[in-house]
Amino acid sequence: MGCYRLGSTSIPSPKVTMASLQLSLPFSSASRFRHRPVLCANERQVLFNRIAPVYDNLNDLLSLGQHRIWKRMSVSWSGAKSGDNVLDVCCGSGDLTFLLSEKIGPDGKVRGLDFSKEQLSIASSRQELLRKACYKNIE
Repeated sequence: MGCYRLGSTSIPSPKVTMASLQLSLPFSSASRFRHRPVLCANERQVLFNRIAPVYDNLNDLLSLGQHRIWKRMSVSWSGAKSGDNVLDVCCGSGDLTFLLSEKIGPDGKVRGLDFSKEQLSIASSRQELLRKACYKNIE
């Protein structure tokens, strides 16, 4: 076991295992959510509607940008090919939907499905903003 040195005092470092590792946020507003599980679909829907405007930024922050690689890998492993019909369940703001659209091309069709109306609204707005020809195959 190692030690931390604090001034002239040595403090034994605690043994840390993955099972005992917990994220502790110092913000008082986060503490009210820390121990409250989201139990029903309606509460989850409200939660995802509420975080929709910052969802993509949260993905970047919490995964340190790795989610972009994971999504490309998912599309690659999906086996989707040109002309396929694909359903993206829980599509969120549409990241995978757009990648799948590029993969299957104009002869295929991608349908994005999500229970969060706000997430679907953001996905639709992004589709309009990006205006790639291949995104015309998304419903």
